[in-house]
Amino acid sequence: MNSKASYQWGVFCSFASAFLWSTTFIGGRWLLKDRSIDPVSLSVIRFGVGGILLFLFGCVFFRQRLFNIKLKDFLMLAWLSLWGIGGMSVFLFVGQIHTSAINTSMIIALSPILTMLLGIFAGKRLNALMAGGMLISLTGCLLVLGVITQSGFAYKSGNILGDSMVFCSAACWAVYAVFSGKTVERLGGYTATTWGMLIGFAELLIVRLLWPWELTVPGAAQHGHWGAVLYIAVFPTAIAFFAWYEAMARINLSLLNIMQYLTPLCTVLLAFLFFGETMTMLNIAGAFMVLAGVMLASGISGWNLLSYVPQLRRLGRRF
Repeated sequence: MNSKASYQWGVFCSFASAFLWSTTFIGGRWLLKDRSIDPVSLSVIRFGVGGILLFLFGCVFFRQRLFNIKLKDFLMLAWLSLWGIGGMSVFLFVGQIHTSAINTSMIIALSPILTMLLGIFAGKRLNALMAGGMLISLTGCLLVLGVITQSGFAYKSGNILGDSMVFCSAACWAVYAVFSGKTVERLGGYTATTWGMLIGFAELLIVRLLWPWELTVPGAAQHGHWGAVLYIAVFPTAIAFFAWYEAMARINLSLLNIMQYLTPLCTVLLAFLFFGETMTMLNIAGAFMVLAGVMLASGISGWNLLSYVPQLRRLGRRF
């Protein structure tokens, strides 16, 4: 693949991963709002099927890289998977029982901010741009969640339990992001993700055995529900993660980060189309503040974004 084609494939993969991740919130909300499956069972199937698919693909195309792993790496991945697979997924799906797809996507969009805050406790320094970005994102999130309204502060919310659970999911991912760096760098993203999913799958099986609440899976005749479960396991899990690492190897990291900000925007559109979820002008302003704050704190300015417009236009004309 020549450099131009490789770049175009990277841009396509980055968009595909962003869009597919947005469908997790839609599919999860549809399955969980009527309790057709419980959060733990959905997590088990998602990462079990997703991990096995990545493992089989790796056995064919990345065999040497996939099995270049030591016991200490397995132990580290086991600890990381408790946060980045088990905690992230269970909290996310428990939250989606009680809150909207739009709220879910906007809270998850705060993960980079939480990662930076946790990084401060791990010894990283906070600069003015990061602090400003965090403040803007926090204000935007409060607008989206309806805590800040035209009438002032509203402390009560019918979604408060769900929003809190989704926030815990974002925090779990932040823990994974902060402490996984050296392991991912040593093993490579594909290897770390594949084994992390498989180990997380095993940990989730244990959680399912110990889960104190009712466990539910769709009936044999509920083909639509099973289709949605398998969709989440295959497309926004196995394929989306593979596309992410394909893009990472081919395009600039700042462009890749910008493309991922399409995930909450795609979620808003899909939530409107499928569930009729709408946003007020204050909610919309808050959504853009969340994205702008994350971009600012990540060191991505409007000039960075505009610099890629000509390249994306040329790519669009080609397709």
